[in-house]
Amino acid sequence: MKIAIYYQKSENEIAEMAINHINELIQLLETHHTVKGVFIDRYNESIELMELLNSPLSEIDYIYINKPIENDFDRALIQQLLRTEHFKIKYFNEI
Repeated sequence: MKIAIYYQKSENEIAEMAINHINELIQLLETHHTVKGVFIDRYNESIELMELLNSPLSEIDYIYINKPIENDFDRALIQQLLRTEHFKIKYFNEI
């Protein structure tokens, strides 16, 4: 399975903590999955999310996300892409 990882930092979260969470996830997944990309946004931003959604989604089976997307536009865009691009969303806590 080919995956991408999207992580949106919490309001006061430092980068080191976010990277530790992502590295733990990668260690759990890398034996059965190929990580195609890791995308990290600061709190309340979606620049990297847009980068991810503009990448070739046909090459990705799952996108692992650390928490539900709160922005209505971003959430609606993901819902539309889920219908057309055949990838699935999983949350970190579903592993």
